[in-house]
Amino acid sequence: MQINPLGDDRVKVILKGRLDTPGVDRIETRFVAAVVPAGRHALVDLSEVEFVGSLGVRMFISVARSLRLKQAQLLLIAPQTQVHDMFDHVSLSDIIPICADEAEAERTLDA
Repeated sequence: MQINPLGDDRVKVILKGRLDTPGVDRIETRFVAAVVPAGRHALVDLSEVEFVGSLGVRMFISVARSLRLKQAQLLLIAPQTQVHDMFDHVSLSDIIPICADEAEAERTLDA
């Protein structure tokens, strides 16, 4: 997990690997601590994540809800095809914006 500030109100988080049970266990505490307390918009780059399981989806929903209470958003960026298909299957885009790239995420926030 790599965290890059994008100004005062945004942070970009780059995730890699698999968000299965062991993967989520490894990063969830650090991920939540990196994005929720500050209440900044979080752009999460998933371009190098090859799998997201139910615990990964739960983690994203939980963080999105916590950020919403702070008037901020979680946006998922550039999921690989199989990850995007899984997000479609669970209708995750009804809860969290899923963007093709960082530029689309920035446009979504600025709208």
